[in-house]
Amino acid sequence: MTKEERYISILQFRCKVLQSSGNSYEELFTCVMQQANPNFIQVKPQGRWGDKKNDGFDPTTGTFYQVYAPEDLSSTEDNAINKLNEDFTGLKAFWPQVGYNVQHFFYVLNDRFKGVPPAVLKNVKAVDNNNPDIEVNVFTAADLQAVFQSLNEVQVMNVVGFVPPADISQLSLNVLHDVIQHIMNSAPAPLDAIIPKKPDMMRKIEFNGLSEAISDRMLVALINVNAIDDYFNNNNNFLRDELRDRFNTYYVEAAHELDNPDEIFTAIYNKALPKSPTKAHADAVMTLMAYYFECCDIFKSPEQ
Repeated sequence: MTKEERYISILQFRCKVLQSSGNSYEELFTCVMQQANPNFIQVKPQGRWGDKKNDGFDPTTGTFYQVYAPEDLSSTEDNAINKLNEDFTGLKAFWPQVGYNVQHFFYVLNDRFKGVPPAVLKNVKAVDNNNPDIEVNVFTAADLQAVFQSLNEVQVMNVVGFVPPADISQLSLNVLHDVIQHIMNSAPAPLDAIIPKKPDMMRKIEFNGLSEAISDRMLVALINVNAIDDYFNNNNNFLRDELRDRFNTYYVEAAHELDNPDEIFTAIYNKALPKSPTKAHADAVMTLMAYYFECCDIFKSPEQ
């Protein structure tokens, strides 16, 4: 995996974190930990037993994890503190009694890379001080990303799926057709699009704060935009406008949830990518992204 592909995989991972809460974040956390640590055991809730305040653990090190991932951590400080106290007490009361030594306890929080509220950290420290035989700490989204970044290429794809390659090959019109049909069949109803005047490509990239890695991929993909024009000319311009509106919808939705320009770009890309994609599918989606970016149908133009 090249450094550019590694960078894209991290963006894909961050998008997953930012768009996950509750069970979906717990599943993401579990997936990463299972890839990173073969000793990690997921605990499945069982009827009235539940999970006994333990979402997963490594019995060889006595390390236990409990996940709390509300949609907005900063607005649920009291719930976060109460859950920590309740979960730690329940875990400590059950697992040593069935033969598992608790040496480390991590309170896994999806802080969406914004940091943990001071009141929560204060309470975590208090639990740690009151239990000198157990190390108690938080495990943030940044900590999970650090584990993800330690994974090898296969493990990375097991977490985030297909990672698009850095090079763009000659575009296949058949594959382009498949990708376009996928977008047309799966996209939500378009929002009202405001399509500005087409600006200079590089000026727009700089204006939107996109990274060099994303910029390079789009510029390489532009080599194939003539194939897109040929496709539309051989079909109909209505399809061109429909796709424009759908990509604009993807952009508006991603920009509403995310702040980082590269993460917004990656979220749009992931939505447009079909399931079980090949490199040809990845090339087609990237070319479409470059096409509609250049036309100013996604992202802001300097004139706006």
